[in-house]
Amino acid sequence: MREKIGRGTLVIGGKSMGGRIASQIGAAGADVEGLVFLGYPLHPPGKVDQLRAKHLSDIKVPMLFIQGSRDTFGTPDELRPIIKKLEAPADLYVVEGGDHSFKVLKRADIAQDDAYKAVLDRIELWLRQTFANR
Repeated sequence: MREKIGRGTLVIGGKSMGGRIASQIGAAGADVEGLVFLGYPLHPPGKVDQLRAKHLSDIKVPMLFIQGSRDTFGTPDELRPIIKKLEAPADLYVVEGGDHSFKVLKRADIAQDDAYKAVLDRIELWLRQTFANR
């Protein structure tokens, strides 16, 4: 994939706390060109008043948030108004029925492996669309 999105393109990210750390690195002005957050921990479960988002406005590179619709660390509906206020381009992909680890309910219309594959496909698409012209 590296050859297809451009040599020298550095995109970092992480799952949960790893994504939060990546966001702090990006906000500090590190030499990265994009950020991918898998289950961004917007707040501790049940503590929606303790947002961990203020530094996101300091990020100047494109961001992709992938969030489960049942994520107790921050739902897509909680993330949308924050993302909307960001100056840097930011996309949100929702894993319908997914929790913080993108696990879907057994009664869901999608198999777990297909849900994970959809996440990987969305990251690849975002990388191609965001960095193809570099």
